[in-house]
Amino acid sequence: MSLKYKHLLAPLEVGGYVLKNRMSASNSLPHFLQGPEPYPADSVITHFANKAKSGAAIVTCMGINNFTRGAKLPMDFDVAHFPDFDLYDPTCQNYLMQLADAIHFYDSIACMGFFVGPASDYPLLDGDSLKMIDAHKAVSEYDEVTLELIADSYAEQVSILKRLGFDMASIHFAYRGQLPSQFLSPLTNNRTDKFGGSLENRARFPLMVLERIRKAVGPDFIIECLLSAEEPAGGYTLDDTVAFLKMAEKYINIVQLRAPVVDPAHPTGFNPAAEPFVHYAEYVKKSGANVLVATIGGYQDLNTCEEIIATGKADIISMARSWISNPNYGQLAYEGRQEDVVPCLRCNKCHGRGKEDPFVSVCSVNPLIGLEHMIDKLVVAPAASKNIAVIGGGPAGMKAAMELHDRGHKVTLFEAADALGGAIKHADYVDFKWPLKKFKDYLIHQIAKRDIVVRLNTKVTPELLKGKNYDVILAALGAQPIKPPIPGIDNERVVSANDAFINPDALGKNVVVIGGGEVGVEAGMVLAKKGHNVTVLELRDMLAADATIIHYRSMFEEAWEALDTFRYILNACCYAIKGNEVIYTDKNGEEKVIQADSVVVSTGMKANKAEALEFYGIADRFYMIGDCKKPATVQQAMRSAFSVAVTI
Repeated sequence: MSLKYKHLLAPLEVGGYVLKNRMSASNSLPHFLQGPEPYPADSVITHFANKAKSGAAIVTCMGINNFTRGAKLPMDFDVAHFPDFDLYDPTCQNYLMQLADAIHFYDSIACMGFFVGPASDYPLLDGDSLKMIDAHKAVSEYDEVTLELIADSYAEQVSILKRLGFDMASIHFAYRGQLPSQFLSPLTNNRTDKFGGSLENRARFPLMVLERIRKAVGPDFIIECLLSAEEPAGGYTLDDTVAFLKMAEKYINIVQLRAPVVDPAHPTGFNPAAEPFVHYAEYVKKSGANVLVATIGGYQDLNTCEEIIATGKADIISMARSWISNPNYGQLAYEGRQEDVVPCLRCNKCHGRGKEDPFVSVCSVNPLIGLEHMIDKLVVAPAASKNIAVIGGGPAGMKAAMELHDRGHKVTLFEAADALGGAIKHADYVDFKWPLKKFKDYLIHQIAKRDIVVRLNTKVTPELLKGKNYDVILAALGAQPIKPPIPGIDNERVVSANDAFINPDALGKNVVVIGGGEVGVEAGMVLAKKGHNVTVLELRDMLAADATIIHYRSMFEEAWEALDTFRYILNACCYAIKGNEVIYTDKNGEEKVIQADSVVVSTGMKANKAEALEFYGIADRFYMIGDCKKPATVQQAMRSAFSVAVTI
């Protein structure tokens, strides 16, 4: 056998089925692919089908949530992440069958995730009509008759899915977000009857749900239980989880072990461990519980995944962002190409972006996300091979050069510095930016693998390119830090955020950061970690207001709050720097002064448009991409580079 990852790719028998490998696409959905339809939209069907096409043995769809049905909610509430497909409408059922068929086309298991939140109503057929069971109460308020009806609702919905062609259901019992998990947890269950108190009593209702589901679907159907492996202080323990699984093993086939709370279950760069939850799976595997164990949380490195399966720490690797950041993740596994796996930035922008950003599905490193269902119509066939100059070796320039090369063009990449990387080279110096560093190194490695001519230490001018017979010029010249019109800003004590990242030891002990956006906060954190006393001044009423809100900002905030020498002042307007003093007005308009040995300015970027436009007219075609067109995130730079490259 020549497979490099032979354990990860080994078949696995479960519930009368044979999984084609040990890689599962867990219940995930970029937040805004689904529209208002009560059935899976083409964008959603294509997204899940692509996971199967890539190689996922199990593809778990999101779509049974109940609590979103009929809701009219403001745009700042992310209900789009929880589509609620109508299982009881035959016209919707047709689309659900299409979804299952698309997944089956690639020999994958079609699974539907059940996330039924605490504000849910549970539907249940009552003759020819549908009644909704009130589920808006605290655990202590339910009588046994209602609990039985809710368990029947779970069973009925799963049995409908089975008739529609689904092979598996993934029942969400994690984070105390659903009624069964609230019964299981001593943090939310204070009952004193047979449904409360001991673990056996608290498990009674969750087991009722699982038993009813198993009875409804029979043995030839896979049931997965998503479970927080343990809870915060006062909640159930890992040993309690083992005990519960031994009670539940006759009903379920797979347990997917998750974090104690929801946000850390989506690891970021602030997690020093790339895969922080494997110990849960290993513990349960050794416990003797007769269920297959899936581990989840940060898995992407194929070598790590192989080692976990080979050593028996888990039976299945469940992943979400790996399939989003890589449209061909499974193919890379089969071909043994870990070096070509696009590193996930762990930015969680697939869940949404900043507070003021539009609701649109994106991935920072995969420009196809949000366009999968229409990309064939957008990409044009490659033209005859052209001679192309790409000016700028940052992320946009490198991505464009890669795509252009792969489309058969001859590419020369010019970079003024002595190394590629551009605006993201600062990741080399920041410990919590390790995912971004991996991505930068990946891009550089991909350039090196290709027959792309790279000219480092080359400050390109229009004169240099004239007469070189370039057919196309792409300007990827980046952006420069904005220098706000503050008296004293040219003081030698004042540096940019980028300088602070790269050379923090050159700054004095007491540092003021002007600008508390995401970059300013990160610069302040780097300096605080280096022993500086840092004060961040932010004009707005929220620190890092531009950071990803969902499953990211809470961990970002936790990281800066953990630094003893990091402080910040909101609603602070800096208007002068005099010697070693920074002068600002507070939220009440009162003048304040802070002593500063050094000042870091992080007040945004300005695109190098004028410099880029100088290259127009040298070749027949001219494009501007990335930051030089408009200051951009990595995601925007990747989309800009890709969209231009695939039209040439």
